[in-house]
Amino acid sequence: MKVLLRGVHLGLNDNLKQYVDTHLVAHIERFAEDEASEIDIALVDINGPKGGVDKECRVTVRMPGMEAVHVTETSETLFQAIDATRDRLEKAIKRAVERRRQGTGNAGMPFDLNADASNY
Repeated sequence: MKVLLRGVHLGLNDNLKQYVDTHLVAHIERFAEDEASEIDIALVDINGPKGGVDKECRVTVRMPGMEAVHVTETSETLFQAIDATRDRLEKAIKRAVERRRQGTGNAGMPFDLNADASNY
């Protein structure tokens, strides 16, 4: 899995990178083990040094054969935002995988094209 991590209006120190790797990436890798999968993580400080509830974690996961899954969470600290993002992202990926298995996530196309072709 390819991991893209960037900080927007903030610096990424080793402690933060390690936290993202163990608390976010490690949980998502079990869903996307192949090399073609990609997780794009942006850690954002919205207000800069003003403070407040302005730390945001934006994650987009792309896996072959599935639509991209995007989750954004805002919190007082980056660590809280990362944890909340992980929880929502796991649920969203599980739903996307289940939709793919059931064949309902294919943009309105019939799951079995051969079955429909026999009616004509």
